[in-house]
Amino acid sequence: MRTVHVETPGATDIVMTRTFDAPPAMVFDAWTRPELLRRWLGARGWHLTRCEVDLRTGGRWRFEWAGPDGAFMANGGVYREVDRPRRLVCTERFDDQSYPGETLVAHDFADLGGTTLLTSTFRYATPEARATVLAYPMARGVAEGYARLDRVLKETPMNWTLEVVVVPVSDVDRAKEFYADRLGFAVDHDTKVVEGTRVVQLTPPGSGCSIVIGEGLTTMAPGSLEGVQLVVNDVRKAREQLAERGVDVSEVIAFGPEGQRPARDDDDLNNVGFAYFTDPDGNRWAVQQITSRP
Repeated sequence: MRTVHVETPGATDIVMTRTFDAPPAMVFDAWTRPELLRRWLGARGWHLTRCEVDLRTGGRWRFEWAGPDGAFMANGGVYREVDRPRRLVCTERFDDQSYPGETLVAHDFADLGGTTLLTSTFRYATPEARATVLAYPMARGVAEGYARLDRVLKETPMNWTLEVVVVPVSDVDRAKEFYADRLGFAVDHDTKVVEGTRVVQLTPPGSGCSIVIGEGLTTMAPGSLEGVQLVVNDVRKAREQLAERGVDVSEVIAFGPEGQRPARDDDDLNNVGFAYFTDPDGNRWAVQQITSRP
């Protein structure tokens, strides 16, 4: 296990250093993303039960732990500096603090070429406050948490890919004709699994996600789906194609500070241009133009 090095420069500071086998961005995220913090932050036997992070300068954070034999601990503060992935500075105060004043904590993440040197500087309000903290097994608790962090950093991130959206329809063949022949979705398969269960999977051109229509697939009422969104690089051309194929599609709408309005010829519709249509059952779709992402 890697060692946590502790130094006490000046009258009020404690400086802890430790290296991690991960780039600074990963280590920084482990300090600031609640889903990661819950997996490692705390000494052995302690687990975060509340983790609130408003990651911005002036944003507040709050951690609460449950420990052995019903023990409880909580602290919080305000972020003073957020510079991903190099530096994170915040204030800190415990609910049941045994020393006076607020602590300023600075975490610096140095890139060592694939590994990260983390330097954490704790600046206490008074020398007496620092002396009180040094009397606690602070370094041991930090080391135990960092050992858990090592394991988190070694795990391969889990990818969550949206695969299909079930669209509730009343007439499968009619819906299949609409999505395949009018919208141009590719028919991946049309399978009768068992009596009363039919699965038709269709994929929009260029999409990594498909839709599924069929029988025996959902309890949603036909036509009850809304808010499904397609993305194109030119919403005006997409609308023209839909209209030419007999789809009842809205005019192109532009969203802006004044709300929504019909699009003008000179509008830049990137991210703000939409057109709308429904399928034969009334399921509602939106088409958005995204030519570049902010």
